[in-house]
Amino acid sequence: MSKKEKVDPRVVRTKRMLTDALISLIEEQGFEKVTVQAITKKAMLNRATFYLHFTDKYDLLEQSTDDMIDELKEAMKTSFVASKGTYDTESPNESFIQLFAQIGTYDYIYRVLLSESTMPHFRDKLTAVLSKFIADGMTVMQPDDDLLTIPREMAIRFYASAFLGVIIWWLKNDCPYTAKYMAAQLMKVTIQGPYKQVVIEQKSSL
Repeated sequence: MSKKEKVDPRVVRTKRMLTDALISLIEEQGFEKVTVQAITKKAMLNRATFYLHFTDKYDLLEQSTDDMIDELKEAMKTSFVASKGTYDTESPNESFIQLFAQIGTYDYIYRVLLSESTMPHFRDKLTAVLSKFIADGMTVMQPDDDLLTIPREMAIRFYASAFLGVIIWWLKNDCPYTAKYMAAQLMKVTIQGPYKQVVIEQKSSL
């Protein structure tokens, strides 16, 4: 297909209503207890409309989260290319800003899904995005493994877990800082560490 297929705005609206209902119910009672009947009732739609787009609640969840993660990856990829992969502590890479901007756009959904203990797959999806972003950044900053202080894969896992923890904290506190501020602070701590000055005292042996 040469031209991108147009999406009916009514379909988009219907899917969004069902997604919003699902997320609200997950927050109220947990995913395992949610039923299709409860979703359609909360969305004020009938079951026939639901099954026109989704096979079950798992399909609704997967499609909704996949669309959101794909949108995040696309925004980060586009901004990374536009900024030519530059990194410094004073001006955060645009893809880093987009990471927080996109999550902030769907902050309620991200917060609920990252807090839901029965859905680790969503956390895994986001961790995979973070790991790819960190790996790309490390390759730009230092492509030589011999010049790293720890194995590359270990560093990637460490920073991905740290970033995810900060994102969850940011969401749980109602996003108290802007996307640009968050990106700048994480960029700074990633490159410089959290200390303005490090003083290591060595005790003399007795």
